[in-house]
Amino acid sequence: MNEIILQIKNYIRSAWRFRWLAIAFSWFVAIAGWAAIFAMPDQYKSEAKVYVDTESVLRPLLEGLAVQNDMNQRLHLMTRTLLSHENLKKLILQTDMDHKISTREEEEQLIDWLRDTIVVDVDRRRIPGTRETENFYTIGFTYSDRFLSQRVVKVLLDIFVESALGDTRIESDTAQKFLQQQIREYETRLVEAENRLTEFKRKNVDTLPREGGGIFQRLEESRGGLEEIQLQFKEAQIRRDELKRQYSTTLAEEEQRRRSLGMSANADSPTAQRLLAMQSRLDGLLLRYTDQHPDVQELRSTIVELKKQSAATVSIGTVTASPTISTALEELKLAYRQSEVDLRTIRLRYDEYQARIVELKKKLDTLPQVEAELTRLNRDYNINRENYQELVQRLESARMSEQADEAGDNLKFRIVEPPKVPILPVGPKRLLLSAIVLLASLGVGGGIAFLLSQFKPVYFDTRTLRSELEFPVLGQVTRVMTDDVRMKRRVEISGFVSVVSMLFFLFIGIVLIHVLGVREDIIVLIKQSGLLSFL
Repeated sequence: MNEIILQIKNYIRSAWRFRWLAIAFSWFVAIAGWAAIFAMPDQYKSEAKVYVDTESVLRPLLEGLAVQNDMNQRLHLMTRTLLSHENLKKLILQTDMDHKISTREEEEQLIDWLRDTIVVDVDRRRIPGTRETENFYTIGFTYSDRFLSQRVVKVLLDIFVESALGDTRIESDTAQKFLQQQIREYETRLVEAENRLTEFKRKNVDTLPREGGGIFQRLEESRGGLEEIQLQFKEAQIRRDELKRQYSTTLAEEEQRRRSLGMSANADSPTAQRLLAMQSRLDGLLLRYTDQHPDVQELRSTIVELKKQSAATVSIGTVTASPTISTALEELKLAYRQSEVDLRTIRLRYDEYQARIVELKKKLDTLPQVEAELTRLNRDYNINRENYQELVQRLESARMSEQADEAGDNLKFRIVEPPKVPILPVGPKRLLLSAIVLLASLGVGGGIAFLLSQFKPVYFDTRTLRSELEFPVLGQVTRVMTDDVRMKRRVEISGFVSVVSMLFFLFIGIVLIHVLGVREDIIVLIKQSGLLSFL
C-alpha cells in the first residue's frame, strides 16, 4: 500500500513539472467549450396533449348491425404512421420550412431530422374495475425557434385528428364502392342463374319433381290409381250384368203376368189395376232390398191374394186385358243403360292410367340427367342468391357504420393541453455542460502533463532509482533551498493557483450569466460591437 501511495506521489511530482503547459491547455479547452455552449441556440419545446375517447354510446346498440371498427388498433396504427414520409412533407409545406431547402437531398435530410426530433408518446391507462383504457397522446417538438416549434406541433395535431377521422371515412367509402360493385356483379349472375333455371324447368316440366313428389312417387300413384280403376271396372261389370239379368227377368215376368191375367173386358177392373200397381212396387223394392226384407215378403203375400181374387173373377167371365209397361221395368232399363255408360267411362280412365304409366317409365331413362342438372342449377342459384343477400347486408352495415361515424360519437378527441408558444427554453443544459467542460478541461490538462512526464521521466527517491536503473545507489544529496529560491517558488505557485482560480472564477461568471438570463443581452452587445464578425 505504501508503495502505491509513493508511486502516485511520484506521478504527481513528475507531472507538476509541466503545470504551466497543462493549465494552458485547460484554459484553451475551457474557453473553447464555454464559447461553444454560449453560442448554442436556445431550444424551445412545444407540446400538445390529447385525450382520445374510443368508447361510444352507439357501439353496444349497433352491435351485430353495423361494422365495429377497432379504434384502439386504428389509433395505434395512426401513431406509427404519423411520422410517415407523406405526412412530414405535408408538415414542411404547411410550416414554410421548405424555404430552407433547395435540393432533394436537403429535403430528405430535413425529413429524417424531423422524424428523429419529433416525439409522439402514448400513455394508455386501464380504468380500474373495467376493461376500458384511457388513451393520452403527447406530441412534442423542440427547436430553436419558439414560434416554429408551436406551429409544427399544431400542424401535427391537425394531421393526427384528420387522419384518424378521414381514414375511417375513406375506408368506409372504399368498402362501400367495392360492395356495390360486387352486388352488381352478383345481381347479374343471379339473373342469369334464374333464367337458366326457368328455361330448364320449362323444357322439363313433365319430368321434374312436383310438390307432391318426384317421378317415382308419381309412377307409384299411377299404379295405385290403375289398380283402383281395375277394381272399379270389375265392380261396374258385375253391376251391369246384374242389372241386365234383373231387366230380362222382370221383362219375362211382366209378359207372363199379362198373359196370366187373361185380358178381357174386365181388364180395367179395380183388382187388376191394383195388382199391376203392387207388382210395380215390388219391382222397385227388389232393386233396393233382398227377398228376405219384410216389405218385400208382405208385398208378395198381398200380390198372391190379389191374384187369387183375380183368378176367381176370371173364372166367372172372360176378361181381356191390354198389356202396359210397368214403371219398375222402365227404371231397370234406365239403370242398365247408365251402368253401360259408367263402364265405358271407367274403361277410358283405365286406358289413361296405362298410357300415363308407360310415359313415366320412358322418362325414367332421362330422369338422373335431369335431376343432376336441376341440382347443379339450384346449387348455382342458391350460392349466387346467398352471396347477393350477404353483400346487401354488409352494404347496409357499412352505410350504418358510416352514419354512426358521421354522428361523431365513435371517436372523440379532447385536447387536454393545446400547443403553446414556449417562453422558457428547455435546452441546452448550459450549467451542466459548463461544469462538464470545466472538468474536461482540467482532465485534459492533467492528462497532457502526465503524458509528458512519461516521455521525460525523473526520479524523486533512491528506491525508484534503484528499481528502475538497477545500478548501485551509494547515497543521496539533499537539496538546500535559499531564500531567493523559496520566494521564487512561492511566487510561481501563487501565480499557478491564481491562474487556476481565475479559471474557476470564469466558470462562476458563466454560471451567473446563465442563471440571470443575460445571455441574449450579451449576444446582442457582441453583435452590435462587431466582435463576432471580427472573430
